[in-house]
Amino acid sequence: MIFESFPLSLDKKRKENYMENLIIATTPLQAKIANYIQNLYSEEKFLKVYLTPVMNERQEHYSRDFDLVLHVADEATYEQALNECAKEFDKIFYASFDNPLILDIVACSKHKQLMSFDDGYADIYPKGMYALPLNYRQVGKYGLTRDDLINNTEKHYTLYNSDFHVVAKEKLEYLEDFFELDIEPVKNGKTAKVLLGQNFSEEDERISVNFITTYAKALNVDYYVPHPKEQFKIDNVKYLVTPLIFEDALVELFKEYEFVEVYHFTSSVSLHLKNTPNVSVKGIAVQYYNDRQNELRRQGCEFVHVTLGW
Repeated sequence: MIFESFPLSLDKKRKENYMENLIIATTPLQAKIANYIQNLYSEEKFLKVYLTPVMNERQEHYSRDFDLVLHVADEATYEQALNECAKEFDKIFYASFDNPLILDIVACSKHKQLMSFDDGYADIYPKGMYALPLNYRQVGKYGLTRDDLINNTEKHYTLYNSDFHVVAKEKLEYLEDFFELDIEPVKNGKTAKVLLGQNFSEEDERISVNFITTYAKALNVDYYVPHPKEQFKIDNVKYLVTPLIFEDALVELFKEYEFVEVYHFTSSVSLHLKNTPNVSVKGIAVQYYNDRQNELRRQGCEFVHVTLGW
């Protein structure tokens, strides 16, 4: 079937009648990428939808420019979101390949093209949730699967120039200099030492608290940045209070510090900022995450052994 391609010089009336695109984000990073993609298609209409099971200050900040912000917390809000989003679209853009609601929205919508964008490190991790064999949790109510969304995307916007990606190489469109900063650090010689949080266990938060408390003390960090899924409290650390993801929060740090030294366990920040001037990113080597850390090493990320002083 051949679809009409409208020129960039659309008059306003024709553009208003042109079928809109749907773009769905579920995290602050996805929202940042979604806004970038919308600008690439500036002559086209978009319905921008932000889906989240948890609403906090950071989620609110990054979803503020979206048309629909849906806090999906139970079956009723799930069905409401599905009814509001399942329509007829020109293009559907998504990042979370195995999100049940996204699977059902795509299954229940008419569309001409499917397109996708990165969800983060999971897209390039060979042992991650998008690369391992399909499981029943990655199948929607209407039969659409994670692998359907991966295989049927026509173009995928990626942050990562990696030799492995869950989407076929010929479909990748690279987002160059995506995290480039528009600020020069203050010239004062000061260094901020920052530890990024990690959700070590979904079942027992004490595992995360023990790991993070131990290394925060050993490193004597200036700031602690919680993981997006973090619900526990770390004592005796100064939280970096900001609604921004860390890549964007650097702008605020550079107003007070000339250099930023970042420590993490398996954060994709290590990929996003590894070539950023005045920023050094160091992974904390722990056996708990051996496979994931080895893959990040292979991607050019540095890891160090931290002396705990026991």
